[in-house]
Amino acid sequence: MTTQDPYSFGNPESEPEQDKRAEYRLTGRAGVTLELVAAEPGSGTEANIIQATSSDVSAGGMRLVTEEPLPPGALLPARVLLPGEEQGFELTVEVVWCRPMATDGQWQSGLCVLESGEANYLAWIEAMARVMEAG
Repeated sequence: MTTQDPYSFGNPESEPEQDKRAEYRLTGRAGVTLELVAAEPGSGTEANIIQATSSDVSAGGMRLVTEEPLPPGALLPARVLLPGEEQGFELTVEVVWCRPMATDGQWQSGLCVLESGEANYLAWIEAMARVMEAG
């Protein structure tokens, strides 16, 4: 990794009593695309897809900032693009919590990356290990 590492350990915005992660989290931005509602085959409708930015990531999850609330408990397909990685990661995530941000009408959500055993999930774990080593 270059000397301008986009990640660092910890999250100065987190409140220790609310931090329930079992892993280190890395502060840093990743681009995330979430599919909130899939397109119905043959209906001519489009999928409801939103773009989000992470404020921290770990192998098991991430915190996102979105323009709209995410429904807690929802299982969503996600595409995550980490800085320095050539390809995005197709993952399944669960919305664990969602709350409004105090100032700008945006929302913060905590997502859990679900273990799938598929190649994309394994590649995600390996990428996070590389980022942790470099951090």
